[in-house]
Amino acid sequence: MFGHLHPALGDTGVVFCAPWGFDALCTVKFHRLIAADLSRRGYPAIRFDYPGEGDSLPVEAGATFDMWVAGALRAAEELRGRTGCSRIIYYGMGIGAAVALRAGQQDANLAGYVLAASTLNGRRYLRETALREKIIEDGLDIDFGYPEGSTVLASFIMDPGLAADLKALTVGTDYIPAGLPALVLARPENAADIELADQLRNAGAAAECIDFSGYGAMLDGVVTSPMPLELIERIGDWFGRNIRPEAVSPAPQATENEPPILEAASFRERPEIVDSRLFGISCAPLPGEEKAVIILLNMAYAPHIGWGRIWVETARTLAYQGIATLRVDLSNIGDSPADPHGADQVVYSEDQLHDVHAVVRHVRNSTKAPILLAGICSGAHSALYAGATNAEVAGIVSINQLRLVLDPDEDVDSLLMAGARPLSDYKRRATSLSTYKRVFSGEVNIPKAAWNIASHARDRVLRGISPYLGRFTKLGRLRGRLFALLRRLEDRKVPVIFISCRTDGSLDQQKLYFGKTLAGQRAFLGLRHILLENADHTLSPPSVRQHVIGILAEAAEESAKRG
Repeated sequence: MFGHLHPALGDTGVVFCAPWGFDALCTVKFHRLIAADLSRRGYPAIRFDYPGEGDSLPVEAGATFDMWVAGALRAAEELRGRTGCSRIIYYGMGIGAAVALRAGQQDANLAGYVLAASTLNGRRYLRETALREKIIEDGLDIDFGYPEGSTVLASFIMDPGLAADLKALTVGTDYIPAGLPALVLARPENAADIELADQLRNAGAAAECIDFSGYGAMLDGVVTSPMPLELIERIGDWFGRNIRPEAVSPAPQATENEPPILEAASFRERPEIVDSRLFGISCAPLPGEEKAVIILLNMAYAPHIGWGRIWVETARTLAYQGIATLRVDLSNIGDSPADPHGADQVVYSEDQLHDVHAVVRHVRNSTKAPILLAGICSGAHSALYAGATNAEVAGIVSINQLRLVLDPDEDVDSLLMAGARPLSDYKRRATSLSTYKRVFSGEVNIPKAAWNIASHARDRVLRGISPYLGRFTKLGRLRGRLFALLRRLEDRKVPVIFISCRTDGSLDQQKLYFGKTLAGQRAFLGLRHILLENADHTLSPPSVRQHVIGILAEAAEESAKRG
């Protein structure tokens, strides 16, 4: 398993039991900030990835719920061994609350619980997950190709054994020691969370319930990064009132400086720290030297594992073919703290390009192999623009890039919240009976939808007139910027691959700048465009992911041949 240690010299430590899949992806930064705050207050903490999840190694026979509980207990053992703490508070969120309760019941030195947006009934959890996935897939006319009967959420596919366990899982509040401190973070207007606090009190716990402010915004996706900082402060204050840490001597293991390594038959992974603050995972092939290195960049605020763990799957598949990767969190994303001198909003910013250059330098210091940049959506934008000004970059793979050139007059927050849909999708939905029902029920954000439609329509009009007016139109000037960038890459003989699909607007963006038939791309010999069929913005279908991994492998192989 892979974990993150937050050391401190208190006798009471905290083990974080994350939610599953997409929810875990959305809460990495939140849990990092809580753990860092608790560490400053004297509570050592450990965050970890369950077997088969996140950066942890896959489980050959599939993970089970008991494996997750054993993983939490193993994390507690690691925390004790590395910090000298003895007592453990188990923090659990979502289905992780069930893991936390079960682990605590087996820990003789249990110090308390923090249970956030808890799910203790597995069958209900699976039903809610299926409903959320249905909403995600609604209106996307593609065949996702997930395994028959599988539990899926936002392209995260649950191990069948784990799903089978959850169908029969109900975790109660029995065996709660009298007076045990417990904190419940209750979702707004969620009766089950408030009821859980009452159950804990009835079982004898000293339970407190506070509002989980910001829960909905945090779980709404990773396009923005709202953090409930006041809630994090309240959690820390609860610790201070209820569990005062006693100082302990540093554990012997605390002095170990060797970076941990996860190793499988065809790859070796270890953490990398860039410029003392950016966190990443390098994945190197076994045995022998790498042919090339691909730096895998964040999509919006999605951490380095990627949507549906796409970058983990990509890294380990490419390693088998002799290609190394570095999946990295840029500033203020996932496991990387914000730059104290940088902006809070980092997506599409110059600060993010500076980070990419720092990562390229870091990689170059350890290898002579060609370096490529790859990203999806905003990560594709970072790859293209950083690659254009960095002489060490030997290739660029831009996937579903929704802005080939960022309009300086466009508000980035509005762009991120607008979503990824082509104009044709808005047309279809406008004539749908279900859309009218959703409008009248208040489910559709009418101003946002109108802004999106107007934006697409404006682009279509400008596309028609800009060839005749050139730099007299804004689109003409933006096109000039893009073409100048591509010419610089052409002069350096750096190949660029644009990958797009029909369902998200990335193909519309290609047509906006290169013409309806993409004829404008022929002016750049090193430019290649690949259209993915049966694909969505985040590359959810497993077959599409394998296709993209194949494209990345081919690009790396070609760079290696060029030297």
